Amino acid sequence: MDRELREQLKKNFRKEVFDVLELISSKEEQLDYQEKAPIAYVSAELFNQWEDCYQIPKDQDWYQEEFTKEELAIFQEFDKSLEVVADAIPQNPPDIRDFVKTSEWEQLSNAATCAINKLRKI
Repeated sequence: MDRELREQLKKNFRKEVFDVLELISSKEEQLDYQEKAPIAYVSAELFNQWEDCYQIPKDQDWYQEEFTKEELAIFQEFDKSLEVVADAIPQNPPDIRDFVKTSEWEQLSNAATCAINKLRKI
């Protein structure tokens, strides 16, 4: 991969991981997303987007280069919380309008908010 492409990839993933954490933390953003994209299954998208922007690429050298050790540790901590929630809900989570009313959603949202707050401090 050429240097310019690699740098763009890193920049795109940096933006995406922060955007996904913001989405996961916000009931309003999730409900708005569902409203704007009625064919989307937002509850599942929360987990799928995190998988795409963290779980799949996290061990790639370019990914490791883009984030500090502190950022990666915060992502890993959030990932553990996400997996606890994923294990506690059905494989096909409820519609987002119902999911946001659950304790599992609250746990997930709080974990994302905590991660965002920690990231802002470093």
